[in-house]
Amino acid sequence: MYKNVSRYGREKYLTAFLLGFAVLMVSLIPIMIAEKGYFIYYGDYNAQQIPFYNLLNDAIRNRQFGWNWFTDLGSDLMTSYSFYLIGSPFFWLTVILPRSLVVFSMPVILSIKHGFAAMTAYAYIRRFVRNKNMAVVGGLLYAFSGFQIFNIFFNHFQDVTALFPLALIAMEENINNGKKGWFALTVALMAIVNYYFFAGQCVFLIMYYFIRALSDDFRLTQKKFMGLAFEAVAGVMIAGFIFIPSALLVMGNYRVGEHIYGHDMVMYSDNTVIPRVIQSFFMPVDVPARPNLFDSDYEKWASIGGYFPLFSMIGVITFMRTRKKHWATRLSLLCIVFAFIPILNSFFQLGNGYYYARWFYMPILIFAMMTARVLDDEEAEVMPAIKINAVFLVAYGIIACLPVWRDDGVKYFEFASDRLYFFLCLGVAAASLAAAGIIFSYRKNNRCTGTGTVWATAFTCVVCTLTAVLYGAESRTESLKYIECAIKGKDGVYEEVSEDNFFRADISNDCDNYTMIWGLPNMRAFQSVVNTSIMDFYNTLDIQRDVASRADISHYTLRGLLSVKYYYRQKLSDTWYLQGIGDDYIPSDSPEDEINPNYANISKELTGFEYVGENEYFEIYENKLFVPVGFAYDTYMTEKNAENMPKRTCEKLLMKALVLNDEQIEKYHDIIEEVPETLVSTITRDSYEIFCKEKQEKCSSSFTYDSKGFTSEITLEKPQLVFYSVPYSEGWTAEVNGQPVDIEKVSYGFMAVKADEGENKIVFRYETPGLKIGIVVSAAGIAMLIAYVLTCKVSRKKKNYYSISHTYDYTSYQKVSSSEQYIEKLSRKRRK
Repeated sequence: MYKNVSRYGREKYLTAFLLGFAVLMVSLIPIMIAEKGYFIYYGDYNAQQIPFYNLLNDAIRNRQFGWNWFTDLGSDLMTSYSFYLIGSPFFWLTVILPRSLVVFSMPVILSIKHGFAAMTAYAYIRRFVRNKNMAVVGGLLYAFSGFQIFNIFFNHFQDVTALFPLALIAMEENINNGKKGWFALTVALMAIVNYYFFAGQCVFLIMYYFIRALSDDFRLTQKKFMGLAFEAVAGVMIAGFIFIPSALLVMGNYRVGEHIYGHDMVMYSDNTVIPRVIQSFFMPVDVPARPNLFDSDYEKWASIGGYFPLFSMIGVITFMRTRKKHWATRLSLLCIVFAFIPILNSFFQLGNGYYYARWFYMPILIFAMMTARVLDDEEAEVMPAIKINAVFLVAYGIIACLPVWRDDGVKYFEFASDRLYFFLCLGVAAASLAAAGIIFSYRKNNRCTGTGTVWATAFTCVVCTLTAVLYGAESRTESLKYIECAIKGKDGVYEEVSEDNFFRADISNDCDNYTMIWGLPNMRAFQSVVNTSIMDFYNTLDIQRDVASRADISHYTLRGLLSVKYYYRQKLSDTWYLQGIGDDYIPSDSPEDEINPNYANISKELTGFEYVGENEYFEIYENKLFVPVGFAYDTYMTEKNAENMPKRTCEKLLMKALVLNDEQIEKYHDIIEEVPETLVSTITRDSYEIFCKEKQEKCSSSFTYDSKGFTSEITLEKPQLVFYSVPYSEGWTAEVNGQPVDIEKVSYGFMAVKADEGENKIVFRYETPGLKIGIVVSAAGIAMLIAYVLTCKVSRKKKNYYSISHTYDYTSYQKVSSSEQYIEKLSRKRRK
């Protein structure tokens, strides 16, 4: 029997928030103390999150909202960072801080996100769990599940998980209490925060809606369904100002078009996926890039995690075993089916073929509610679930002892990639299982208070978080080095850019996005979402461009084409320039060679670059063949001929000839001629040097830029096409000497315009594609929602049912006192 119970006493929203905040801060403080107030982790956190926070703060504080020159070869600011930070309300907190505190604030902001996750999860779980302390426990389990701890590595994922419970609360309030407009606002919020996760949320919300519709406490009517659907549409429209431009960019990304077919639709080609998923719910999480027991070269960053500190899957298994027909059980079983079948799993990312488990936080919220309810259910029998958990732990321990074949023979106890970390996690899981058994036993005997359970959960959350973070984090030595050479490295920059002094820099391997922090435009960038022309360019030349632009130094001609002026090579302990990589060094021209710059003679490999100095961490090389952005061409090669020649040959010719399509050749045949065949077959490093010197004679005499575009001045002896190594976008328009001109997409992704004989002033202006229509759609969505809410208020009839804030269909440890029952009875009479 369902009990409609009003709220008695104060809710524990603040308690949930403060505990969530404190648990993460306590976990991070040891590292912050060791690293002088910074939190330096590893991988993407260091290489993306820290540089992105710096870049976006600089751009926003300087009101540079359009084209960003410091993101790869150049990209739109909003659409490149809408997946990361732009839509996050938590990020905007850093903008109001003094600039010098931004990086220091990142662990605090991350802790705030965890606090919000605990609080919003608490608010959702309280609808179904009577005991407030157990709802707080559920909030902590959600905020510090294995999924959350894994994704500390991906700082921006926490923005989504912190706010997602609001969407479910808004849906419940809409259907059960007739609260209009809130669902639309939460839909808009989630779409603004992160469009990628929003796609998965749409799938889950549909699943949630139809399964909840089978419950007696979900008062569904056709009219309510239509109203909810209207609010969903209005919410998406409200987010149009960021959603539409981002969608236009992403749909042009080739990675979106990667799909799965045949056997891959029903079976994972990597046979470790399902075992890893199952293990991740019974043991503390493996950190990103380091799968342990079920090691694999794939899915290392897939966000596979789900373990609940202290309680593991005890509550989930107990709930599903005893409440087989409950909507939460049905929804959970459906999610498990989706997780185990590749094509269904891909629905949460629009059918994309890459494997990710980045939607697990949604069923994890339901799992947390189940666990909290079992903790509060005095009739729950948890021993079978404890035994099942124990069986899994024993099985994993046995698997870790299985023999493996190494080069020097059979080895035991080496099945796990890192035995120490594995057995540490196994020990934490076993100790937690024992402690959970004691807690359940004490609660049965009324010997364990709700407050004690909350503190035990918080403590175990700290243990699990510390275990993962300390294992994953860089050593203190490496972290302090990163602070000095990356975060504080701008002081060692040889030459800075300014609005009238533009050039790009390049840097060693393993120094991704350092130049972004230093304020230098760069050709090496670790950023997944960039202008699609950049991807077109690299992929056409058979240079991998998936999540990063990392053309190694064997592609020396690209440094000239892309106006790279300086190369920063990281110093190593075993080699540096002054000791000399001998003069007898012979550079490689083999297309098969990928050259490690740390052990190469940069001056020999990068034609035109000369050593000009160094700082504590880097040697610095200047390109004496540097050509400023904006130089003229009088030769071309056809797309067909370029396609048929070796990619490296084509790449080397780009400094001499533009790649044009047939239409462009016909359009400009009077000012440009085809490159001679003899040149194609005889191109050398010396040829490249000649090409650069030719371009230096007919390049921009002035080049100024900002986020709204750029202006170039160039003097030509005859009409020619002027090339700019700026990625092509539909958002660009151009004028030459005050007259509008066509912008041509040339050489696989860059821009060129026709300039006249004599002096030319060439102006490019930029507007974010889709932004204007997005703003119009957003305004229409806001107007529609306001009209809808007002109409509902005017036409609202007296309800013939009671509002439902909480529904409890179990026997709670927390009893309703006689006085509370009496108050409830009086309130019902008054409503009648």
